[in-house]
Amino acid sequence: MARLQILELPEGAGDDRPPFVLVVDQYEPERYVTAGGAEFKLSDAFGGIAEKIGARAVLVFEEAVEIPANDLSGLTRA
Repeated sequence: MARLQILELPEGAGDDRPPFVLVVDQYEPERYVTAGGAEFKLSDAFGGIAEKIGARAVLVFEEAVEIPANDLSGLTRA
């Protein structure tokens, strides 16, 4: 199952909100067959998403991608 992660970017002059990139990893692309043909095409599941959510970009990977800033393994529960 795909994971969603946020990669915060440094703020620039005039940024109203902190800039970020949406990172989707462990994604399995969907394929479909066009009517009457046997040609496989990949669906564009993330087309236009960056603009809709206000991200600078959307990065999509099939393999796992670890973002060091999102690593919570060093935290302990109290």
